[in-house]
Amino acid sequence: MAPLIDAVFLLLTYFLFTISLATVEGLLPSELALGDSFDQEKLELDEPKKEVVVRVVQTGARVQYFVDDWPSSSYEDVSQHIGKLPPESIVVLDAGATVAYEHVIRVYNRCLQVGVEKVVFPLTSGSQTAPRT
Repeated sequence: MAPLIDAVFLLLTYFLFTISLATVEGLLPSELALGDSFDQEKLELDEPKKEVVVRVVQTGARVQYFVDDWPSSSYEDVSQHIGKLPPESIVVLDAGATVAYEHVIRVYNRCLQVGVEKVVFPLTSGSQTAPRT
């Protein structure tokens, strides 16, 4: 009797290991095959968020502003540029080590005034000289 039980278990394991578990190809789920989902909302693609880098550099007694490495003549130019940004923009506020906090806070407050809430400060502060062009 024991050899018969062993043979049955061997046959059982053979059939379990050789069974094909592949799915049938060419069949789509019925929801996709029907194509009747016209009343559902269309998904909008996420556009990459605009990132603007504002650098504040102290050169002697003068403070210079750069927006995306382009020099700005004054804070008012930077303020106008920030005012044109959409609210989902990201502003990277990179200030030199010698820049007074009042200049940084003024740019930060302007970002909050226009609705730009994502203001990022880099881990390493900006260089003390103007960017190379």
